[in-house]
Amino acid sequence: MKKFILLLVLISTFSSLAQNALGVISSDVNVRWKPSTSSGIIKVFPKGTEVVLLQTKGSWSFIQDPRNNKNGWVSSKFIQTNIKVVSKKANVRSSPGGKILKKISKGQKVIVLQEKGNWNFIKDISNNKKGWVHNSLLSATSSTSNAVSVSNTSVNSSVSKVSKSVPNCDYVITSPTNGDKNVNIKPTLITWVAATGSPEGYYLSLGSNASGNNILNNINIGNINSYSALELKSNTTYTLSLVPFNSIGLAACEGLFTFTTGSSKTTPVNNDSANEVIEARLRDMGVLWKWRNFNNLPTSKFDIYSVDIFLKTINSYMGVPYSGSGGTSKRGIDCSGLIYRGLMSVGYNGERVNAQSLAKMGRLIAKKKHLKKGDLICFTNTTGANKLVQHIGVYSGNNKFTHASSSRGVIESNINDPYYWNEKFIFGVRLTDN
Repeated sequence: MKKFILLLVLISTFSSLAQNALGVISSDVNVRWKPSTSSGIIKVFPKGTEVVLLQTKGSWSFIQDPRNNKNGWVSSKFIQTNIKVVSKKANVRSSPGGKILKKISKGQKVIVLQEKGNWNFIKDISNNKKGWVHNSLLSATSSTSNAVSVSNTSVNSSVSKVSKSVPNCDYVITSPTNGDKNVNIKPTLITWVAATGSPEGYYLSLGSNASGNNILNNINIGNINSYSALELKSNTTYTLSLVPFNSIGLAACEGLFTFTTGSSKTTPVNNDSANEVIEARLRDMGVLWKWRNFNNLPTSKFDIYSVDIFLKTINSYMGVPYSGSGGTSKRGIDCSGLIYRGLMSVGYNGERVNAQSLAKMGRLIAKKKHLKKGDLICFTNTTGANKLVQHIGVYSGNNKFTHASSSRGVIESNINDPYYWNEKFIFGVRLTDN
């Protein structure tokens, strides 16, 4: 198949900061996949978190957590800049040269709110207390620099090794080809050869409108090489935009990519219930009350149309360390984050959810012998939390499943392990129609 090297349009204009600036979160704030309050939430940064500002778009900032290099979008109004460091123990005064209110330790970071002659009106990041400090006692070495500047030199080193520039736009979309007709739908599988320049992920836009973004608008799909677009209309022309990014920023791609769908086909859904078998199992485990709570949760169904791509994505995280703080990257990931990444590779564009919510996305499979590759595998504990589903993985066949273990990272385990998993298994979840 002939390959087209495509330079695609970035629908919205992103402006890079002249230099990476250090900022501090001024209030508990949501970190999102894209610059919009309707976008999914990656995590919440507590007040006082230090971040590196990589890029701005309107009233939003693309930031990096220097502790783990994770990126996301935050409303700029929640970021304080103009940060300085106390170079030696300093007096904080009620006015320039006035009464001493307190002393502040060497190395403490402060936000400069106002300058007056040789004095700075500052706010102590550690406790939000304000006062005047002579500017000879403050250093600007940690506020901005041409390289990321934070107190932990090992973090500086890890950031600088990631990349020195934004990725290139030289990826190659292999399916469908540009201008292709009669493209299959339900789903439409989009595949590409990765861009050079160390991309850490891609923003995808897709639509039938003039801007090509009325279906997906700059969705962060992670560092994958395929995407299944679900529920496209038949005999319709669509425009696609794919923009690689890394910790430095977004690539500035230009051009258009279009394809036209063909006719549609539908597949009936099997709604067989396994509730009685599951209830009996949970009754024996003494956690039937958790089952009732689970059934009262809202349901949000999702169908995987390519189990092979889903499993390929899951397996690509093999060996990645565990992250107990909601990780979703190859630097660290948890059990639900692993499945979230797999679902994104086959068309899911909803919010990052926990194991309980993932278990509500499909048809329950009661017996192990009926499990198929790609089914989710759910486990519980007989003590502890009220949640029924406390761990989740993906069935890989032959009584094995892949999951993010809190002690060993992403590994493959035996579902019949007599010392642990066998007695904690509660059911499987099938996210396919067949």
